[in-house]
Amino acid sequence: MDDAATGEVETGTDGRSARAQARREQRRGLILAAATQVFKEKGYHATSVGDIIDAARIARGTFYLYFTSKREIFAALSAGFLAVIRGSVRKISLDPTEGEPLAQMRANFRRVIHTVLQHEDLATIVLRDDALDAEARAQLDLFYDQVIGLIGQAVRVGHRLGIARECDETIIAVSALGALKEILTRMLAGRRASSNAPSALKTVGDEPGEPRAAVVADGAGDVATSDAAPATPFADPDRLADELLSFFVRGVFTQDTR
Repeated sequence: MDDAATGEVETGTDGRSARAQARREQRRGLILAAATQVFKEKGYHATSVGDIIDAARIARGTFYLYFTSKREIFAALSAGFLAVIRGSVRKISLDPTEGEPLAQMRANFRRVIHTVLQHEDLATIVLRDDALDAEARAQLDLFYDQVIGLIGQAVRVGHRLGIARECDETIIAVSALGALKEILTRMLAGRRASSNAPSALKTVGDEPGEPRAAVVADGAGDVATSDAAPATPFADPDRLADELLSFFVRGVFTQDTR
């Protein structure tokens, strides 16, 4: 067989292999996406492998070609979430063209918050205080340990830049993680509550100086009004990120964020 013919065979084989690999990755992604929705709706503990199989619309045998258990899926989801969080954090640079270190930190905080919003389903699963079994809890603890490492790294960078006070970086990182978890949990809960609010609500008071209120039409066609709920600070991701940074900086760093 000449070289040209051999090359055609090899190219064809490589092409089939690549297509098969792409199909495997697509199927695996489908299973993960289905599991994400079921975990979010039912919680980890109440979800069974059968629930995931039904949501993905695949055969049981197909599921076990990719995963051995729901624990393994949970591990893959938490690892994927950590990867996207890591990807949103940029290394602080001392190059003047990159801006002040604290401005770069502010950009990092904002990117993290927006990344959480972009992956809201994954974030809800990871942040939920669910009834996990021992292995899933160990996986989640590993995830949080890695996040603590990222925060500790930021404190060490501050030390090297001469803008952070002497402190126990582990205590600071654990404290920051606790605050971040609570804030993100409230932010996501607020978004879910807002998306589930009755669509019959309307607003009046668009005239200058007239207070805005929520109105609902009753069965007789009359309109009942009520004061609109105050905006929550957790609704604005950039404000939330900036407040987090200010709190963090004032506790650790020798400069403020103004």
